[in-house]
Amino acid sequence: MSAAPFQMLGLSASRDERGLVTISVPWNCKSLAQTMSVGGGAPFGLPETGRQVSQLEDASYQVTITYEGTEDEPDEEQSYEFDSSFREEPIESHPKIAQIKKRYGGVVGDDGRITFPEKLPSATGEGTGLAGGEATSSEKNPMFGQNTYLVLNAVFRRTYLERRVPKDLLDGVGTTREKLPGGLPTPKGRNWLVMPPKVARRGNVFEITEEWMLSKPGEKWPEAIYGLIER
Repeated sequence: MSAAPFQMLGLSASRDERGLVTISVPWNCKSLAQTMSVGGGAPFGLPETGRQVSQLEDASYQVTITYEGTEDEPDEEQSYEFDSSFREEPIESHPKIAQIKKRYGGVVGDDGRITFPEKLPSATGEGTGLAGGEATSSEKNPMFGQNTYLVLNAVFRRTYLERRVPKDLLDGVGTTREKLPGGLPTPKGRNWLVMPPKVARRGNVFEITEEWMLSKPGEKWPEAIYGLIER
């Protein structure tokens, strides 16, 4: 008959700002079968969310049982994440492309792409709002060979816990927002598109992540188009 399992030292626990509690409890078992049945109840009333088994040098097994969830009803605490980066876009999509073409001598080819000469035109336009002034044709064109430009790309995420998935969770998908919650900034002339949410079970609660995507520079998401999304 196998010896009885016993709880080992090394219990660990954590609680985040939203109230999500995670507890890991290690046990020692003499047989592999025991690793699937051993358990010490539900600490703080939390359900088990997984167990990991590894064999030790003495041929016994260590099983670490993980419990997750909240002790009470989740509070209204939320975590915010602002994920921003640069991405390359075709130069033809630049909001000031007409001014750029005029100042730097851009020419539209048969394929619709814009190319720029190696040297600046002898007379560059003024009053375009871009840096630079009069130039001679001997000057190198800073736009020569440029076919893309960098655009600020940003995704805002809001994560919170709920006992049940809200029935209206998908109602806002595809709609637009002018401002972010939490006082986070929105660049001038741009807005946010509500993306499909993510939902994950975390013990006795659901972890819900909502995502909003920033529009292109100088443009807003066209509500007339995204309002046609079927939900």
